[in-house]
Amino acid sequence: MRLRGTGKALASAQGLSSTPQAQTGVKVYGVADLAIVKYRTEGASKTALHTGGSGSRLGFLAGEDLGNGWRVGARFEAGINLDTGTPSSTSGNANRVFSRQAYVELENRELGALRLGRQQGPIYNFLPDYDPMLLPPMDSWGVLTTLGAPVPGRASGTGKSSGFLINPTTRTENTIGYISPQMGGAQARLSYSLDEGQPTQADLIEASFDYSTGPLKMGVLYVRAGATPGAGAVAATEAVSEFALGLRYQSGPVQPYFSYVRRDATDPTRASGGGVLNGNTETVKLVGAVIPVSERGAVRMTYGQYDSGNADSDATSYGVAYTYQMSRSLMLMVAATHLTQDAAGRVPVFQSPVPAPGKSVTGLATGLTWRF
Repeated sequence: MRLRGTGKALASAQGLSSTPQAQTGVKVYGVADLAIVKYRTEGASKTALHTGGSGSRLGFLAGEDLGNGWRVGARFEAGINLDTGTPSSTSGNANRVFSRQAYVELENRELGALRLGRQQGPIYNFLPDYDPMLLPPMDSWGVLTTLGAPVPGRASGTGKSSGFLINPTTRTENTIGYISPQMGGAQARLSYSLDEGQPTQADLIEASFDYSTGPLKMGVLYVRAGATPGAGAVAATEAVSEFALGLRYQSGPVQPYFSYVRRDATDPTRASGGGVLNGNTETVKLVGAVIPVSERGAVRMTYGQYDSGNADSDATSYGVAYTYQMSRSLMLMVAATHLTQDAAGRVPVFQSPVPAPGKSVTGLATGLTWRF
């Protein structure tokens, strides 16, 4: 749905000059996504309704052409849990109204775009390009890059992993972002998120570069969270960085995908004797494929290995799904996932019960995604 007005009408309503201006527009859009999911681990099971692929949302996208290749715009996007009607994607702040995105943007078709506010930066945009399933609760990308952490990427203070910084649902606030124009198949994204003087909040740098030629696309991603001095019961941390590489080939009967993620410290909490509590690296290696089986249907699969910075805590994840595009806007899906781990691992799968040490987790899901 589009709502339109003119700068001239607005100026007249405010008693200002009626000099003709460029036409403005507002687009209202949304996603309704819900799945029925069954989780099982030794001694516990759970059946739930929650998002299956794309988080449900309601958004407003406004823009105005300024002439000479310039455009100004803004986006306000609220996440919604369809099972309860409550806000989603709040990053622990229940007062967020536009929890997914809220930014203003100035764009030039030759120079690129500058965005200010809460936004989906290079981390978020890396996921859909190099994940063949795009069903985070069920696929290896989602399972292994979050590792069950409620706030991925934060220091645990225990020497154990707290989840990767590179997380399929990551958004940043107080962010200055830049998106380059596409040039010869190449595009860069860069963002910097301010800590605003908060002693427990790290500043964050994200940068990505992607290159496409025909059916081949490849990309790299770099993320760095700065050191924090800590406050009260929240310990100080050292800086921590991650690097990711992605590759896909979208042609033929089997379309392969590959990605690799490396974090340079498992727990960057500052140790009393200097250094960090756990400076071991963590890595995730992921492969997958899309196999088109009809004009509208496809089998999607992922396999991933997590190499932990803690002893006996590695994990392996499998995911498979069948998706059917009923129309351009409606997708149906069925999916399954299975995670195994070493004797000390206790990684859950999305909203599954937390397993006993070393126990596996299985998930089954069916649901739909409608975009409007």
